[in-house]
Amino acid sequence: MRASLTNHALRALFTAICLSPPVTAQTAATPPEMIEIATRENLPPYVVDRAAHGIEIDLVQAILKGSGYEPVFVQQPRVRMISAFENGQMNGILTQNVLASEVGCATDWYIAHQNIAVSMTSKNLSIDSLDDLKGLSILSFSGATRYLGSEFQQAVRHSKRYTESGDQSKHIKLLYNGRFDAVVGDRWILALAQKSHFTKTGEYRELKHHPIMEPSLYVARFHDQKVCDAFNLGLRRLRADGSYAEIWNGYRKSLAVTTDSKAPVPQ
Repeated sequence: MRASLTNHALRALFTAICLSPPVTAQTAATPPEMIEIATRENLPPYVVDRAAHGIEIDLVQAILKGSGYEPVFVQQPRVRMISAFENGQMNGILTQNVLASEVGCATDWYIAHQNIAVSMTSKNLSIDSLDDLKGLSILSFSGATRYLGSEFQQAVRHSKRYTESGDQSKHIKLLYNGRFDAVVGDRWILALAQKSHFTKTGEYRELKHHPIMEPSLYVARFHDQKVCDAFNLGLRRLRADGSYAEIWNGYRKSLAVTTDSKAPVPQ
């Protein structure tokens, strides 16, 4: 009788195990914590399509993948980004100078912006420093004299002609037409402007890049040190396995026009 009961119990247990749904990593895993991150407004190719894509967006998503945190990008004007983060309305904020604030914790730098001058290769201009802008006609983006520092202000003050324009998509056409000797701006934004002009018109002229300013390195900030630690861990992983360079390389290739595909990839 006891053996019969034991066998019956074993059969019942075996049946229950077989009919139970399998336990997978997905069902057992804790869902990621959603964190709201203040992000700048659309700035192709860094932030595109309401922060769905772009160099910076792709980098941050890859950095936080598998970290237990899922970024929710909230686009805001720069001044509002800072106030929203410092008031605790946002969990984090992107694209910050490490010395600009002491609120929360700063991550390691994860993105670089390189402002350069570009000129027509056919003009064979020697522009090796900001001083070399003196005497030239220069076009740059709106607010450049505020953002690029006092040395840039001083250099363009002595230029032959200096103009700022918000529509950087037209800068390449003005350069091609000889209206300016050089255009100053972010290398990736200018690359996109040249590619867009080529796509629209089929016109392409070789440009010479002049790295006359040091790259600006930017960090993210979070209120929770655990998020900063997870971010830094993901960033180290991305750099170690080559994924960081792959993201930059993908954009470099997509922005290339004919032979213009040798822009260095930030490391």
